[in-house]
Amino acid sequence: MQKLNVSIINQVKRMEMQQLEKELQQFVEANRGESMCICPFCHYLTKRGKGTAKVFEDSFKCFACGVWRKI
Repeated sequence: MQKLNVSIINQVKRMEMQQLEKELQQFVEANRGESMCICPFCHYLTKRGKGTAKVFEDSFKCFACGVWRKI
Protein backbone atom coordinates (compact mmCIF):
# COMPACT_ATOMS: atom_id res chain seq x y z
CA MET A 1 0.00 0.00 0.00
CA GLN A 2 1.34 3.40 -0.93
CA LYS A 3 1.22 6.31 1.45
CA LEU A 4 0.59 9.84 0.26
CA ASN A 5 2.65 12.74 1.40
CA VAL A 6 0.86 14.87 4.02
CA SER A 7 1.46 18.05 2.02
CA ILE A 8 -0.40 16.56 -0.97
CA ILE A 9 -3.36 15.63 1.22
CA ASN A 10 -3.45 19.11 2.79
CA GLN A 11 -3.30 20.76 -0.63
CA VAL A 12 -6.25 18.69 -1.90
CA LYS A 13 -8.28 19.51 1.23
CA ARG A 14 -7.55 23.21 0.76
CA MET A 15 -8.63 23.09 -2.88
CA GLU A 16 -11.87 21.28 -2.00
CA MET A 17 -12.68 23.80 0.75
CA GLN A 18 -12.07 26.70 -1.64
CA GLN A 19 -14.41 25.11 -4.18
CA LEU A 20 -17.13 24.59 -1.54
CA GLU A 21 -16.78 28.19 -0.34
CA LYS A 22 -17.10 29.45 -3.91
CA GLU A 23 -20.25 27.38 -4.54
CA LEU A 24 -21.78 28.43 -1.22
CA GLN A 25 -21.08 32.11 -1.93
CA GLN A 26 -22.85 31.82 -5.30
CA PHE A 27 -25.79 30.07 -3.62
CA VAL A 28 -26.06 32.74 -0.93
CA GLU A 29 -25.99 35.58 -3.46
CA ALA A 30 -28.74 33.91 -5.54
CA ASN A 31 -31.02 33.25 -2.53
CA ARG A 32 -30.40 36.36 -0.43
CA GLY A 33 -34.00 37.67 -0.53
CA GLU A 34 -35.94 34.42 -0.26
CA SER A 35 -37.43 33.21 3.01
CA MET A 36 -36.71 29.48 2.61
CA CYS A 37 -34.70 27.75 -0.12
CA ILE A 38 -33.42 24.30 -1.05
CA CYS A 39 -30.20 23.33 0.74
CA PRO A 40 -27.26 22.82 -1.66
CA PHE A 41 -25.93 20.00 0.56
CA CYS A 42 -28.95 17.78 1.33
CA HIS A 43 -31.50 19.04 -1.29
CA TYR A 44 -34.34 18.24 1.13
CA LEU A 45 -37.87 19.44 0.36
CA THR A 46 -40.82 19.47 2.75
CA LYS A 47 -44.15 17.83 1.90
CA ARG A 48 -45.38 21.17 0.60
CA GLY A 49 -42.40 21.54 -1.73
CA LYS A 50 -40.59 24.22 0.26
CA GLY A 51 -36.90 24.24 1.02
CA THR A 52 -35.48 23.88 4.51
CA ALA A 53 -32.55 26.30 4.32
CA LYS A 54 -32.51 29.97 5.20
CA VAL A 55 -29.99 32.64 4.29
CA PHE A 56 -29.49 35.16 7.09
CA GLU A 57 -27.47 38.38 6.84
CA ASP A 58 -24.30 36.79 8.18
CA SER A 59 -24.90 33.03 7.92
CA PHE A 60 -26.58 30.13 6.14
CA LYS A 61 -28.54 27.45 8.02
CA CYS A 62 -30.30 24.28 6.89
CA PHE A 63 -32.88 23.04 9.37
CA ALA A 64 -33.03 19.53 7.87
CA CYS A 65 -29.38 18.47 7.78
CA GLY A 66 -28.04 20.97 10.32
CA VAL A 67 -25.43 22.60 8.09
CA TRP A 68 -24.50 26.03 9.39
CA ARG A 69 -21.95 28.24 7.69
CA LYS A 70 -20.82 31.73 8.57
CA ILE A 71 -20.65 33.99 5.52
